[in-house]
Amino acid sequence: MLQQRKSLTALAGYTVVLAAALSASTAVATCTGVTCDTLGNVLDMVTQACICQPCHLCEFKWFQGSCDFIERDGLDLSDGSDLDVDQPLLEPTDWFLTEKEITDARGGKARSDLAVYSSGNAVTTYTASKDFFDAAFKDLSATKEGDRVMLAAWSTDRIPLQPDVDSGKRSQFQDVVAGLVERGTSFNALVWSNVLEGQQNVDVRDGINDLPTSAVNDASALFLFDDRLPTVLSSHHQKTLILSSASASGDDDHPVAYVGGIDITSDRWDTKFHNASTVRDAADITRDYQGWVDGHLRIHGPAAKDVAANFLARWNSDFVPSTGKVDDLLDFENPDYDDLELLDHASSNTTASLGSQNVQIVRTFSCKYEHYEEFAPKGETSLFQARIKALKNAKNFIYIEDQYFVLVPELLEAILEVMPTIQRLIVVVQPPDSTTKVGGYEKYSFDMIAPIQQLYPNKLQLYTTKEERNLYIHSKIVIIDDVYLSLGSANWNRRSMTSDSEIGANVVDDETVESPDGLTVLKTARDFRIRKFQEMTGLSYEALDAMPFIEAANQLDVAAADASTILQSYGVEEQAYFSVFTDDVREAIDPQDEC
Repeated sequence: MLQQRKSLTALAGYTVVLAAALSASTAVATCTGVTCDTLGNVLDMVTQACICQPCHLCEFKWFQGSCDFIERDGLDLSDGSDLDVDQPLLEPTDWFLTEKEITDARGGKARSDLAVYSSGNAVTTYTASKDFFDAAFKDLSATKEGDRVMLAAWSTDRIPLQPDVDSGKRSQFQDVVAGLVERGTSFNALVWSNVLEGQQNVDVRDGINDLPTSAVNDASALFLFDDRLPTVLSSHHQKTLILSSASASGDDDHPVAYVGGIDITSDRWDTKFHNASTVRDAADITRDYQGWVDGHLRIHGPAAKDVAANFLARWNSDFVPSTGKVDDLLDFENPDYDDLELLDHASSNTTASLGSQNVQIVRTFSCKYEHYEEFAPKGETSLFQARIKALKNAKNFIYIEDQYFVLVPELLEAILEVMPTIQRLIVVVQPPDSTTKVGGYEKYSFDMIAPIQQLYPNKLQLYTTKEERNLYIHSKIVIIDDVYLSLGSANWNRRSMTSDSEIGANVVDDETVESPDGLTVLKTARDFRIRKFQEMTGLSYEALDAMPFIEAANQLDVAAADASTILQSYGVEEQAYFSVFTDDVREAIDPQDEC
């Protein structure tokens, strides 16, 4: 047995082990995602009613005299390295929802104002928030007379878009808006009536709505609060920025839209190195954290029209937002306003030649709210249904980077369906803090992760960021097989899938590249994944680009053990207090709206 152990090669920081002798799997794991150890003392064993940890995965084998995995039907101890890679699906029609599937996701009501999907978009992706803010500042600063800017947000704040330039003096958000209005560009913002960050949003609202109209063409700026949601605990979570040119020629005949997880508010700005706390502090960006992990993208092309159509449908709805007594009390009451004209670009709504990316815009609107008559009379869960479809397409790997990653039964089912055949599931997640623990999110996280670990302990790589770095993972990212990239506002929870307003962009490229695995994959998704791995490991782009996927995935474990990186291994444990969170509590905190 000792000789056998010596003959096994550890892969990039994983612990070398033999498979349990009586495992239900015939595959031998060469590395482990979970190690079974005895609890530290007898008191822990008594209070947790187990001898080995993690208790939901491990038990004491008396005939072995050691801890090992609990034997379950279907237990698979493979780490994925023994599996052959498969050629992934490459066509957008393989990944995107069909027109019928979108209609079904809307309670049978067709979606007439957005395309099923569009082609020929130019998509730029941002793995660090600084890059998004730089691009947005450049676009906003270049607007001209007659152009239009539209912002949908969860929150805003008086922050600079470029704090690393003159401490942000020339890029303050309100000053940027004032500048574009002065040049003759109109600005319209729809922002959630955010009680959590009420005063800062009221301050931004007041500053923007007090701006004088343009001397050039009477263009103006108007900020509205939006409370049109199913419950008082719901939120408008969409994060989009749209720029539409008055010109109707050349590239300007298509608008630009930003979609993703980043709001123009405090705490967000950060570099990919997460080492700019001095800059953040000097520009008064820092609130609760010393850095921010997130993702965003820029679309130039017909898909940007879909993002604009979503904003305009919300703005032009007959049901006016924020008119109640509570809105007046909280200073969320809106001024009178008019409907906005629809975009009148003559270019195609489905095709362009600006780039090589196919994009499907997907959304969430609750079916339980009765005032979405114009654009989602029976709600919309296209974002949810698109995610299920994409997960089931996975051939080799799934990478998830998310703020929550809590139990959504349908998403768990989709993952478990493909786990036997994929090499790895990688999850980078923000641990529940004291606020979310009170709502049961530690339990809901356990409920999502534990069933995967119990069957595939060595295929699941689970991480967060190092506690001492005080970073916040706010991402809403899914990458599959270096082919499919999903970025948007929706968290991995039930409310984002079915209740809160959300929007996402799913991207499948037309530009192929050959991977070191000998597979044909797509450039946009692979490039984004490599840059995310750069952020997590500190390795160079060139080094990661040359690695087969399984080798690159193993580098995450190396990084987690390296004090110089941001990454840290993460685990979940069942807690006695979980029983407090009944289904009724869960439905209030993380509702699943079904009609």
